[in-house]
Amino acid sequence: MFMIFDATLPLLFVYAGMFLELNVVEGIETIILAITGIFSLLLLGLSISAYRKTGLKKILFAATAFALFGVQLLVESLEENFDYLDTDIMSVIMTSMTMGILILFFLAIIKKNN
Repeated sequence: MFMIFDATLPLLFVYAGMFLELNVVEGIETIILAITGIFSLLLLGLSISAYRKTGLKKILFAATAFALFGVQLLVESLEENFDYLDTDIMSVIMTSMTMGILILFFLAIIKKNN
């Protein structure tokens, strides 16, 4: 009986450590996602403010990209919490949003000043 206890006790500590580490990682991921979302909203506000001051149309592309990025983070967060959103169509939508963000930043870079 003591032999079984001696063999299972170390395994119990290993599994307990893994479970604790998993919760810590999820907490860190949540904090990073929240900071990223706040930062994208801040950049959206700054780019809208810059557009109002300068009137440059290319800043609108960047502002739209920041807004789309914020929406993408929100959808990603909802997708992790609600299983019915985790579908193949949502994967295509998320990938399309990433492509849209890159296209908008590309347009913001190459657009000529008018």
